[in-house]
Amino acid sequence: MGSLAFVWPVSDSARTAAAVRLSGFVHAAVRLGVPTCTIVPGCATHPPPNGRLPRIELPLYGWSADNGTGFIPDVLRLLPSTIQLLRVLREQDARCVVTSSPAPFVATQSMIAAGVLGIPYVLDVRDSWEMEAVTHRGRLRNSVKGWLERLCSGSATAVFCVTSALRDRLIAKYNLPPATTQTVANGADLAVFSAGLDPRDLDFVFLGSPAKYRNVAGVLEGLAKVQELSGEITARFVGWGDAPASDEIRALARELNLSEGVRFIASIPHEETARLLRRARLGIVSLSGEDVFRLAVGAKTYEYIACGVPLACLGPPGWSELRQFVESESLGFFSSDSKEFAKQAIAMLTDGDRWARVSRNCVATAARFDRRLLAEKALRDFVIPLLETQPMQEEHRVS
Repeated sequence: MGSLAFVWPVSDSARTAAAVRLSGFVHAAVRLGVPTCTIVPGCATHPPPNGRLPRIELPLYGWSADNGTGFIPDVLRLLPSTIQLLRVLREQDARCVVTSSPAPFVATQSMIAAGVLGIPYVLDVRDSWEMEAVTHRGRLRNSVKGWLERLCSGSATAVFCVTSALRDRLIAKYNLPPATTQTVANGADLAVFSAGLDPRDLDFVFLGSPAKYRNVAGVLEGLAKVQELSGEITARFVGWGDAPASDEIRALARELNLSEGVRFIASIPHEETARLLRRARLGIVSLSGEDVFRLAVGAKTYEYIACGVPLACLGPPGWSELRQFVESESLGFFSSDSKEFAKQAIAMLTDGDRWARVSRNCVATAARFDRRLLAEKALRDFVIPLLETQPMQEEHRVS
């Protein structure tokens, strides 16, 4: 068996959902005994000799933009960096490539390299570009990236999607074969995220930056109504303190007279996030009103419930994958406006028996969404069989 190559648009050390997804797959491959290498954007590096987990940086598309030099160098290096990727995959004796969206240029580079080598590649779709187009400007840019996503999805040997609704959407939109398009939920690492005996001294925790796909103003208005009706509250907004719009957010919080117990802090490592969640009574999840976000259930949702934190959701009225998940599993509440949010939050916070019951439901449900087990199953069922069908490269054959 050759190696399994993960070609990802972000480093596994980043504090992002994409990095967490990569880490889950890589560690699952190691547990299953699959030789693995990871290739991410960065300065060109080579793996250490005999390294068990080669991690290679290449100037893939997106690296220049990430380090502040703009996207033009990325465009100019698109062909050379794809050739570098092809060379590294050969050196690593890659028999299958797993790559990720929503950054379609890295996925396209992976598709091309895998095609030249004649090996399968798997596309992991965390967010479709249809979702990303809501938060990214430029009609031409969005059209090109949407076309690349179609090309990559249609050419992939298998496609992973984080929710069943997203899977159904991609099958219908790109005419993908249902048998090779699989739901692989985000889940949570239960070795890190678990309920504890810590005092629950925080009323709310909100994980994730104040992105356009979240109803930021609605959440803050909902908390202001909770405070108005029940007195001072405590809350931590993680990833908001260092966000580009942090000044505007703090100004809105002051305008709403939110108490000093509501704090906006920068992103923190996962271990610290888990400790913070074990202090929380409710975990806030918010979606803006665009229909495309009805297909999403973010990774942080699973981290909340793994720590026994009931969900306090604010999103558009009607069906959504998130609403169905929360209500069918009794994981908290789903509201469609700030007044309803406040009413339901107060009801949950003031009923200790109900809170404890929902918290137990959260932990029990999280056990079915153990990221380690989900990643292992996806690799064992769909990726390892692809590795085993690939012939040895000529230079490794024994004459």
